[in-house]
Amino acid sequence: MKLRMILSLLLFFSALGVVLNAEKKANSSVEMNLHDFMEDFTKPATKLYDKKDNPDYLNKILEKVPDMAPEDQKVEWKEIIDAKLAVGKPDETCKSCHTKFKKEYKAKYRKKLIPIPEDLLGFPKEIKELLKK
Repeated sequence: MKLRMILSLLLFFSALGVVLNAEKKANSSVEMNLHDFMEDFTKPATKLYDKKDNPDYLNKILEKVPDMAPEDQKVEWKEIIDAKLAVGKPDETCKSCHTKFKKEYKAKYRKKLIPIPEDLLGFPKEIKELLKK
């Protein structure tokens, strides 16, 4: 009788764990600080652009970057990125923003977590594969 009760409890807690884990995954998104995002996403995309003349990933990433800016800087980040993309120089956007915003961003927002758009999540792996070819 005790064994049956223990097995029933184990089964119940296992099922509960599966349900809670599924709910957690459904409600979670990938977040990281801007520095890590730039290292994991933008840097490899820039490398792909430099080595293979493929701007696709870098352009798609840069289109999302203004949404990651502090509210009071979003417009300026977008203006800088749009201006560089318009002249076909996506690789120059990073330096332009760094020159203007790096010190302030680092001082105020260094550890702030930003949500990473779902449509970008596979990019690091895809870029790595393209760089191998």
